[in-house]
Amino acid sequence: MSGPLTLRELRAWAEAAPRGATVPVDALAELLSGLEDETNPVIPGPQGSPEPVSRTWRERLWIVPAETRIGVHELAEALKRPRSWIYRRTSAKADGRLPHRKLGGELLFTAGEIRAWLREHEEVIEAGPMESAAAERRLKAM
Repeated sequence: MSGPLTLRELRAWAEAAPRGATVPVDALAELLSGLEDETNPVIPGPQGSPEPVSRTWRERLWIVPAETRIGVHELAEALKRPRSWIYRRTSAKADGRLPHRKLGGELLFTAGEIRAWLREHEEVIEAGPMESAAAERRLKAM
């Protein structure tokens, strides 16, 4: 194999190996070090040099694991709201309080709780057809 691999290619390579085959740790480490990050794809940059695509928190909020913790700044970016809006929504007096935690005086949010809060508090004007979870998993596996 030459060039960087995707996780899917590495998995296919491992599945095609003979049953019981062993791989030296240094060879595996080399393969993993060249593994392309599928969550942060590489696109051709100027003169063909690879540049990672940077994703905003507006996108990442929906793709990171549910237990991912984010701060006020990241949540404000994700929701396209000022930080003052976030602080108001965590106040004891707020209606529809954002789920949050404090650690050392700083507010923390978990991506999964925020996603659930958004779904619960959004106003659906006209719902369209929604893909099933199985269809989403198939798309991610491609």
